[in-house]
Amino acid sequence: MEINNEEKEKLILFQSTHHSIKAKNIFSKHKIEFRMQAVPPVISSDCGSAIMTKMELDALKALFDKNNILVEAIYSLSSQNEKKEYKKIYSSDWEVE
Repeated sequence: MEINNEEKEKLILFQSTHHSIKAKNIFSKHKIEFRMQAVPPVISSDCGSAIMTKMELDALKALFDKNNILVEAIYSLSSQNEKKEYKKIYSSDWEVE
């Protein structure tokens, strides 16, 4: 069965550590379920922290816009046979329609 993209976990990468910490504080303040984790090497060789959450994509974008948090990219996560796959669903490089 295909899972709705909004129900999948999303991995959020930020443009700086400052924005990652700011997002963590906002998530905690609003009691949004999340976890911090290192950026997986399959996505970037740079060291960095990311946030994993199941929050809906449009709600994430609105929360980040409202709080001036700069996001580098958002990936949806799926697992099959213990293999994790990341699909980019948002990038700061993409043009806004």
